[in-house]
Amino acid sequence: MLLGLERNPQRMCEILVGLPDVVVLGVLDGPVTEIHVECRRTSVGCPDCGAIAELKDQRVVPFVDLPCFGRPTRLRWHKRRLRCPEPDCPRAS
Repeated sequence: MLLGLERNPQRMCEILVGLPDVVVLGVLDGPVTEIHVECRRTSVGCPDCGAIAELKDQRVVPFVDLPCFGRPTRLRWHKRRLRCPEPDCPRAS
């Protein structure tokens, strides 16, 4: 057995992608390999009032990337947008 050999499939994908602060959601195999990622979930406070932010919406942002293992690859970031839940806070989102 090799010391430090990663065996968790999700962690192996994260290492291959090379972005330490993202989670690999999945990989779509096709003419263009699509790697779907999102930022690691953390609680974020509103910079104005400090309330814990809520999810406003989520969209997929495509990035064309370099080939991976000789195949064209596209990174698809599932970007979260947050909003402050406090009605009196001047910062809406």
